[in-house]
Amino acid sequence: MITEDSFTFNKLGVRGLKSIKIDNLAKNTILDFSSKILRADYVEGINKNTISQAIDNINDLGLIKLDTNKFIDSAKFLSLDVTDNIKLGYETNELFYTTLANVPLAQKYDISYYKSKSNLGVVWSGKQKTLKDRFIFYDKTKEIKKDKTLFSTDYSNKITNDFIGVNRIEQNLTSLAQIRAYYKTTNLTDVLQSDTKANLIKFTKMTSKSDNNFDLRLFEHYQGMSYKAIRISIGEVEIIKRCNYDWSRIELFVKSFCDKNYRRYLVSLRDEYQRLNKALGKTDVGIIEQIKQLLSA
Repeated sequence: MITEDSFTFNKLGVRGLKSIKIDNLAKNTILDFSSKILRADYVEGINKNTISQAIDNINDLGLIKLDTNKFIDSAKFLSLDVTDNIKLGYETNELFYTTLANVPLAQKYDISYYKSKSNLGVVWSGKQKTLKDRFIFYDKTKEIKKDKTLFSTDYSNKITNDFIGVNRIEQNLTSLAQIRAYYKTTNLTDVLQSDTKANLIKFTKMTSKSDNNFDLRLFEHYQGMSYKAIRISIGEVEIIKRCNYDWSRIELFVKSFCDKNYRRYLVSLRDEYQRLNKALGKTDVGIIEQIKQLLSA
């Protein structure tokens, strides 16, 4: 869209560049781009070492000409996706994500599987309506393999190899307040040079529940079994205990092992749950510490 006072370029068909808006009245330019703009260096992400390359690549398109150094020195973030790429070493990510979806949380989140034909993972969405609060953990390898725009490039093999075995953690910061909460500023240079590990802070806060004693080993032991078979093997009482007497956790556990009509099992579980609602002893939650260590590296 072009008017006398503003220019907006969108639907550009360029990997990594969503839009460019030039506002002559406000005397500013807004770029909406991702690390895909780095082309063959996509895996590096946007950081203090690659931001110049990102702006140069945008300039190369011929739509706009920015003074790269001046832009970097003066730009501010309006929104920001914070990402970390980690390798966990699990034989199957399906087992890992089933387990991760059942980690007990300190705050109230809606938990769902980030699972489709192209991906596999977990999404935590805050229940508050006034502020978007979304934290995602997903299989980047599978996403890359389904990226149709990638395979029309001459660097697709490099990108595919770069992301083998990679799991991505992503947090969406959609307001200035959210960005400042982590970085105390919205200045592009200051944020990119910061040592703040926003995803580690977020994950630690989410999983800092004082009674964090949910037995995550349950999932590995029964992987591949149906919920009906698990119930026969250990019984409803043991399922409730291992889910830490947390009804939302119990419901998600049943759903994890039951493809269809999982709610039919909840009726008898609810009755048993009401009789057994009491405290649990501590059990292993090593998966949480493993993720924290990788995020702090």
